[in-house]
Amino acid sequence: MAVDSLRGLDRLVSDVEPSDGRAARSHRTRRAIIEAMRALHAEGDLRPTAPRIADRAGVSLRTVWQQFADREALLVEAVRRDHEILRSLVEKIEPDQPLAARVESFVSQRARVLEEMTPTWRAARVHTPFSDELRRNKARKNAGGKAELELVFAPELARLPGRQRRQLTDSLHAVSIWSFWESLRTDLGLSPLQASEIVSNTLTALFAQAGFR
Repeated sequence: MAVDSLRGLDRLVSDVEPSDGRAARSHRTRRAIIEAMRALHAEGDLRPTAPRIADRAGVSLRTVWQQFADREALLVEAVRRDHEILRSLVEKIEPDQPLAARVESFVSQRARVLEEMTPTWRAARVHTPFSDELRRNKARKNAGGKAELELVFAPELARLPGRQRRQLTDSLHAVSIWSFWESLRTDLGLSPLQASEIVSNTLTALFAQAGFR
């Protein structure tokens, strides 16, 4: 996901602790609850109960519901927390590098992001059909991922006519989004290295088919 495309998410969640004492305590409590939920997701519990979240966070069940209106609100905040982490994983890939170098850097970075985001995104996928906010988050995530590859591979895409450029962009996007990665990792049982190699080889083949080597 391109760094510039994530700037609109700044308003959603902040890592900056408020200076006011009470507000700061509330901020820490909310973050502890969010991190507890993310930890449970990472352990494979995609529908953790509120008591389990409270126990993991070291707070009372009442505190959980004082901080969050419902389970959807808590999951939305967990997804937003992942966006913060995602920002720390993304570095700009200069488009003036050779194509092969950019493909390698792009796949390496995207693999790190997708692996880190997988637990929460798995949980979000379960709830997305029932949540407008989660659907909006998914749309922003996909748009950001597409914007990043358009920047990284701008020299090649700019040389193609409109329809061919759109087809190549969509193809590159299709094999570099989380759902494709999740299929490689879960349905095919591949390791991160094996999945990365498939994505890299597919991107290289797509560029070669379009006349770029």
